[in-house]
Amino acid sequence: MIGFKEVEHKSQKMKKTVFLLLCILSFSSLKAQIPDLTGTWTMFEMTYVSDQGTQKMTEDQMKENGAFVEFFFIEEGKFRQTGNMSGSGKTESQEGTWKLEGDQLMLTLKIGDQKMDLTWKAEYKNNALNLSRTSPDGSMTIINTFRKK
Repeated sequence: MIGFKEVEHKSQKMKKTVFLLLCILSFSSLKAQIPDLTGTWTMFEMTYVSDQGTQKMTEDQMKENGAFVEFFFIEEGKFRQTGNMSGSGKTESQEGTWKLEGDQLMLTLKIGDQKMDLTWKAEYKNNALNLSRTSPDGSMTIINTFRKK
């Protein structure tokens, strides 16, 4: 005959196993939400959120102004970005590396002679990749929205 303590111990063990499985499934589903990034992604919307409100540049506005940004996620962690939205009026390109860990996209870019590390929060929904960053003082958040070519 099984004693009360043994049943209680088995019940606790079962709860821990179920909890562990839920954690694993949650992590797997989070990772599955971000698709394979390898390829070309074109930005079609830009949003700035600050204390003064929200400003958005839509796809139509970007086309109207001839503005573009493309991210090239290349195999083996290589990366290139090309665009004309730096304010210089010219198309510019930077190269570097990329790595995705969970919902964190880490880019290292070479800009001139300097390396710059950028970390974006990545979210994939409605067939769009949203990359967001908040300024160190928390006063502004930028959300760039991309679609895969």
